[in-house]
Amino acid sequence: MTTRTSSHLLALFASLLCLSPPAASVEVLAIDGVRIIDTLAGRASAPRCLRIAGRIVEATLPPGSDACRANAVLVDGADLWALPGLIDMHVHHTLGPLVIDRGQGEVRLSAHPDDEIADFNGRRLIAFGVTTIRNPGGSLAAATRYEERRHLPGFVGPETHNAGPVINSQPIAGLAVAANTEEDILRIVAEQSAAGADWIKLYTGLSDELVRAAIRAADARGIPTVAHLDRLSWTDALEMGVDSLVHLMPISPDLLAPEARANYVSTARPGAFAFFEWWEHFDPDGPQADRLVAAFNEHRPVFDATLVAFHAAFWQDLGSVHQQDAMRYAHPKLLANWNDWFTFTLGWQDEDFDRARAVWPKVERLAVRLYSSNARTTIGSDTSNPWIAPGISLHREMQLLADAGVPAATILRAATANAAEALGAADRLGRIAAGYEADIVLLRGNPLTAIEHSLDIVGVVNNGRLIAEPEIAELKESDDVSPHDRL
Repeated sequence: MTTRTSSHLLALFASLLCLSPPAASVEVLAIDGVRIIDTLAGRASAPRCLRIAGRIVEATLPPGSDACRANAVLVDGADLWALPGLIDMHVHHTLGPLVIDRGQGEVRLSAHPDDEIADFNGRRLIAFGVTTIRNPGGSLAAATRYEERRHLPGFVGPETHNAGPVINSQPIAGLAVAANTEEDILRIVAEQSAAGADWIKLYTGLSDELVRAAIRAADARGIPTVAHLDRLSWTDALEMGVDSLVHLMPISPDLLAPEARANYVSTARPGAFAFFEWWEHFDPDGPQADRLVAAFNEHRPVFDATLVAFHAAFWQDLGSVHQQDAMRYAHPKLLANWNDWFTFTLGWQDEDFDRARAVWPKVERLAVRLYSSNARTTIGSDTSNPWIAPGISLHREMQLLADAGVPAATILRAATANAAEALGAADRLGRIAAGYEADIVLLRGNPLTAIEHSLDIVGVVNNGRLIAEPEIAELKESDDVSPHDRL
């Protein structure tokens, strides 16, 4: 960025903040001269004038157009690119620390929702251009409380689409409910549907029969299913009709060739060691991978890889950018939890980290193949899990996919238009076009040419309200419990 451009932007936003009416009262914005990124087409427009009326994009018109600029607060968009607001499909938005409860001779886990953490996450998500999220598992009561706060004057946070508590074989208070019979499944799905669940989340401990029963029960109520699976193969789950798969860890023995399967099963250790041990036996260009890609092409699941969660784990012993991000942007309660005991690499030795890093090229290769398929690929960060920080980690995820070889245009479409379609909101989110909601990220550089430009954020328009650089910086760093007194 040139000195002229830097001083130009500082003057622009200083004048906007000092001379304009308060942001909540601004009804019309005109961002003139900006280049609009069409993520469906994978290209940026010539300079345009983007007119925003209230919460909606009213029109995109020729630069300097009187029809665009009339009665509007003017923003000089020259040298800027406008990207649709980013959508993170994997944010455990309301989740508190994972706690071990010891009492009465039993050891139980709990992860109760925390409204303070939800609001903290929301401010940082917006500061990094994430204007919509899917929460794939958590308290629906906490999600409802958050959405009620989101509509209060001055509140800053993304729109949410929420799954209820994860359905698994064992409960975790605040996060997961146990189902061991089909009757349990029917009851839980009915309860979550009545509580307003947008998704039903299925987890690794469920038997094949219970996964099938949950998909049927959710389908009957018109609610899509999202699944984190390992023992049950992804190909079998797709045949059953699951709508969404998460995490690029398809670590079912059934996805290995017969000899590799036998070798893996005979030596596999329980828990997160599978994150690399399984990959040591898997060929991302072999027949089993071909079968998986074919299933993605046929069934077109909604999919987010959350590479960043595994990259953070595999490089945890060396220190990483993810730990630096977490120390700066994660909520202190979660950071303390991870530093205390909760990490995916509990019990790993030096050799385990070395083995994990050695399989990373295989992970990258399968990511490229799946993101080249006809599946409804999206982007997710797994925020609130160890070393994953709100907002910044979505950009790290996009960079990891780019480093693997996924084209920037594919990544940006996954983070916007594809995700909007997956959420059933493609008629109002994921594009910058007349009639769409005004969720926009203003960038200094074109992310289609270099994905790292997604982090070079000058401003965020959220529901028609422009948040300029000084406030973005404040949102990233503020630790206050309630934003209402500040905004």
